Amino acid sequence: MSIKSFFSKNKLVIYSVFTVLAFFILIAQAIGQGYASQLPESFFDEYGSPMLIIDPKTGAIRDANKAAAKFYGYTIEQLKQLNIQKINALDSEDVKLERELAEQENRNYFVFPHRLASGEVRTVEVYSWPLKTDKGERLLFSVILDITGKKIAEASVLEYKDRLESLAESRYQQLVTTQGRINQIRWITTFVLLVIIAFLVWNIFNRRKAEHKLREKTTMLEGLLNSIPEMIFFKNKEGQYLGCNSEFANFVNHTPASVLGKTDFNFFAEALANKYRKADQQVVETRDQVRLEEWTRFPDGSDRLLDKIKAPLLDANNQFIGVLGISRDITEHYQHKQRIEFLAYYDPLTNLPNRYLFQEKLLASAKQLKAGKALMVLAIIDLDHFKNINDALGHTKGDELLIAISKRLNGLLQPKETLARFGGDEFVLLLIQEDSDLKLAEQKLEERLEVFQSSLTHPLRLGENEYLLGCSLGASFNSDFTRSFTDLLKEADIALYAAKEAGRGTWRRFKASMQTQVENRFELEGELRKGLESQQLRLYLQPKTKLNGVVYGTESLVRWEHPEKGLIPPDQFIPLAEDTGMIIPLGEWVLKETLLLMKANPSLTFAVNISPRQFRNCDFVERVQQLIDETGADPKRLTLEVTEGLLITDFNQSSKRMLELQKLGISFSIDDFGTGYSSLSYLKKLPINELKIDRSFVDGLPDDSSDALLIETMMAVAKHLNLLVVAEGVETKEQQAYLYSVGCNHHQGYFYGKPEPANQLLARLK
Repeated sequence: MSIKSFFSKNKLVIYSVFTVLAFFILIAQAIGQGYASQLPESFFDEYGSPMLIIDPKTGAIRDANKAAAKFYGYTIEQLKQLNIQKINALDSEDVKLERELAEQENRNYFVFPHRLASGEVRTVEVYSWPLKTDKGERLLFSVILDITGKKIAEASVLEYKDRLESLAESRYQQLVTTQGRINQIRWITTFVLLVIIAFLVWNIFNRRKAEHKLREKTTMLEGLLNSIPEMIFFKNKEGQYLGCNSEFANFVNHTPASVLGKTDFNFFAEALANKYRKADQQVVETRDQVRLEEWTRFPDGSDRLLDKIKAPLLDANNQFIGVLGISRDITEHYQHKQRIEFLAYYDPLTNLPNRYLFQEKLLASAKQLKAGKALMVLAIIDLDHFKNINDALGHTKGDELLIAISKRLNGLLQPKETLARFGGDEFVLLLIQEDSDLKLAEQKLEERLEVFQSSLTHPLRLGENEYLLGCSLGASFNSDFTRSFTDLLKEADIALYAAKEAGRGTWRRFKASMQTQVENRFELEGELRKGLESQQLRLYLQPKTKLNGVVYGTESLVRWEHPEKGLIPPDQFIPLAEDTGMIIPLGEWVLKETLLLMKANPSLTFAVNISPRQFRNCDFVERVQQLIDETGADPKRLTLEVTEGLLITDFNQSSKRMLELQKLGISFSIDDFGTGYSSLSYLKKLPINELKIDRSFVDGLPDDSSDALLIETMMAVAKHLNLLVVAEGVETKEQQAYLYSVGCNHHQGYFYGKPEPANQLLARLK
C-alpha cells in the first residue's frame, strides 16, 4: 500500500494524531509561559535589599523578604510576629519629630535607628510608598537601606518538541505497519483528545486567571516604580538596560520602552559612560553595593547632586543577573546642610565669622604665639546710638548700614587679624603683633585700634544719602596666651563700658581698676533694687517761677537715701536704672508720689520727668490713668516732661500716646530743648504745650552772643507755635533780666531755689 493511499484511507486517524501532537505543543508553551511569569512574582522575595510590608495603622509587619531576614537577624516568620516599634530604637515622639522633619525638608524617606536581633543598632534610611492589595487593604511598602557604611532556557522546549515529533513518527510507523489497530487507536485518540480538550480548557481558564493576576502585579510594580521620585534602572552583566522607571527615562530623554537593550554609551559621553561602566563592573566583580555622591547635569541645564547606589540584581533562583541602580536627588539636602554649617560659624547678615568661629581662630592663634614675643588684642567695637537709627529709619536700613560698616572694617584687616560680628551693632576684633619688644608691639597695636576707631568717624554713603556714625571701643591686651576667651571678652566688655562712660566716640584699654568699678556698679544695682523695695527713695521738688519770681509750680526730682552711704545723687543711679529697666518702677513711684501731693496743693502745677523706657512701656497710658484715679489728682495741673530724642525715634507711637494722655487734661513739655534732634515739623505735629530751654544755652547769658541769638530764635519759634517757654538753669540776676527782656518769663534754677524735700518746700511755700 502506498503512503498516498494510506493517507487517503486513514485521513481521520492521522488528523486525530497530529491534533494530539499540536495540543501537547500548546501545553508545553503554556507551561513555559507559566514559568516565565515567576520572575516578577518573586521580585519581592529575591530582591537584594531589605523590604517590609507594614500595616500603617498598627505598625505590624505583614511580610518581609529574605534580605530583611538576613539584615535583621530574624527569620521571616519571626519578623511577621513583630511590630515595627520593636525594631525602631526611637520612641513614638521622636518618630513623629523625624516624620515632621522629613515633611519640612520635602524628602520621601526617614532616617531611623533600627535594632537588630543581636542588639546592634544600625542607622537606616526607610523609603515607604502606599500599597493597595487585591482585597482593597492599604499597607506600606518599605525599602530599608543601611547607611552606617527571567529567562527560561528555550532548549528544554525544543527538546520536548523533538520528543513529541519522535513520538508522532513512531505512531505514524505503527499506523503504516498495523492497520488492524486503526480502529482501536481512533477510539483511544478520540478519548485522549477529549481529555486534552478538557485539560486545555482548564489550563486556559487558570492561565487567564494567572495572567490577570500577573498584570495586576506588573501594573502595581510599574506604578510603584514610576511613583518613586528617585531614578531606578536595571542592567544585565554586560551593561545593557533591562528596565527603568519613568524618572530615569526622562533623565536620558527616552521612554522606558526605548531604554531596553541600550547601554550607557547610547545616552552619555564616552568618558562618563566609561565611568558608569566601571562602577557597574565593581558590583559585578564584588557582588557588593557601591555608593557615591556625584554632581550631575540634567537635561534642563541644572547641576544636581545625586546620591547613587548600585547593588546586585538577583533572579528567582537567587542568581546574580545584573545591576540595580538608584539615584536620589540630594541637592536641597546638601544645600541645607551647607547653610547649617555656614550659620554655625558665620553671621548671616555680614558673612563675617560669628562668636564660635572667632573663638576657634583666637585659640588657634594663641597656640602659635610665644609668651614674651608677641601681644594679642581682643577688642569690641560698639556703634554709638545705633538703636536711634533703627528706630528712625527702620531695621532694613539699619541692616544695610551694618553691612556697609562690616565691609569698611573688613577692608582694614591685615594678615593674622580677624573681624567678627557677635550680633546687633557689636563687632569683635582680634589683632596680633609679634615682636620681642613688647612696648613697641603695644604701641603698634594701639595705632591699629586708632585706625579702626577713627574709620567710623567718616560718613557712610548709601545711595544718595550719607550717614555719620561713631563708635566706642574696648580692648583687652594680652601676653599670656593660656588665658581663656571668656576672660578676654569680659575685659574688653568692661573697657567698652568705660569708653561709653567717657562720652562715647573713643576707646579704652582694660585696666584692673575697671573691674572694681564694674563690681561696684553691680553691687549698686542690687542695692538700688533693695532700695526700691524698702522705700529708700525720697521725692524732691524744685520751684518753677513766672514774672517777678512768683512760684507757680514745681518739678519732681528723686534722691536715694542709702542707709549706709547717705544721699546718693541721681546722676549715679538714674543711668543704672535706665540700663537695668528699674527706671520703670522708679519713674512710676515718682509719678505716684507727685500725684498724692497735688490734691493738698491746688494752687500749684507739677511736672514729672518721664524716661524714654518708661514712656515706651506698652501699658504706660493705662498706668497713668490708673494712678490718677487712685490718687484723685487733677490731671490738668500735671505736666509730663519728655526728651526730643524719644519723640523723633518713635514719632507715630509717641504722638498716639501723647494724644491719649492729653485727652485726660495732661500737658506735655519738651525737656532740654535744643540739645537733641530738633525739628520744627515735629514740634508742629506733636501735641506739645511747653518748651524747656536747656541750661547749656542759659549759662552764657547775657554775654555770649551765640547763646543769646539761640534763645531769641527759640522764643520766636515758641511764639509762632503758641508754646509756653521755661528756661532751666537760671542762677544769676543778669540771666533773669535778659530772659525777661526777650519775653521768657517762666524760669527754673538755683536763683529761685535748689531741689529740696517735697514736704519741706511745700510747707515753705504755704
